[in-house]
Amino acid sequence: MFARLLVSCLSLLATASQAADGPDLRTLARQTRPAVYLLVLQDEDGKTIGSGTGFLISPEGLLVTNHHVIAEAKVIIAKAENGGLFPVRKVLATDTRNDLAILQLEGKDLPCLTLAPDGSAEVGTRIAVVGSPLGLEGSLTEGIISARRKMPGEKRDVLQISAPISKGSSGSPVLDAQGHVVGVASFLLLDGQGLNFASPSENLRTLLYRLTKTISPPHLTSSKPPPSTQTAASSAYIVKSGDTLSRIIRDLQKRGFQTTIQEITTVNQLTTNAILYPGQILQIPKKTR
Repeated sequence: MFARLLVSCLSLLATASQAADGPDLRTLARQTRPAVYLLVLQDEDGKTIGSGTGFLISPEGLLVTNHHVIAEAKVIIAKAENGGLFPVRKVLATDTRNDLAILQLEGKDLPCLTLAPDGSAEVGTRIAVVGSPLGLEGSLTEGIISARRKMPGEKRDVLQISAPISKGSSGSPVLDAQGHVVGVASFLLLDGQGLNFASPSENLRTLLYRLTKTISPPHLTSSKPPPSTQTAASSAYIVKSGDTLSRIIRDLQKRGFQTTIQEITTVNQLTTNAILYPGQILQIPKKTR
């Protein structure tokens, strides 16, 4: 009897462990779908030529998708879960090798997703994908990270995932149990079953860093040159490993910003002892000297 009880307890512990590792899909869908958009792609005559998926990583309208999704489009319209339509103002950055693009929407105070810490997408991690396969927006599928691979003949790292994706899913966020982005769905192999692939979030973080270096901070969310006085708008700062609020203030001052810890915590609704993690995007009041 003791042996049966021991086996039963071990079975319950294993079940509890698996449940703890897996995402609560209902909560995940409710929290993340508002930040995921159906992308309608049009040619120069306004004719729809395709669709894809994108997701926001900033409340000021920074949207991530695949490079191949937007490559042939002349006009891009992003449709939110609530039916709202947002024109894409410009393409801010692209990475053709890793099939990534960062776009700028016309919008503000929008729900957005955050990036998972580097290296957190381990083989066996349970994940979910929210996207628009065949234009069916807001579709959620689940699976695991099957492997991390280098593509043969390419200098490209990818995540192999078992969560089903289809045409139109390209650009979808691959989410961990906390709703953080571990990858961007990119392509699938038709000659196999469940052979789906995503670009790791580390590649996206690298592109974001490159964006902040090539575009001066005040222009990250605005196409107009900033005035010399304070405005109500904000720019974005991507948290790096080891950053603290004090270190961020010093970095911003070197880049011409005049702001305080109190202003940053107020704008981002943070406590003064908030824990920051790499890839987190902070909104910075535009006040330059």
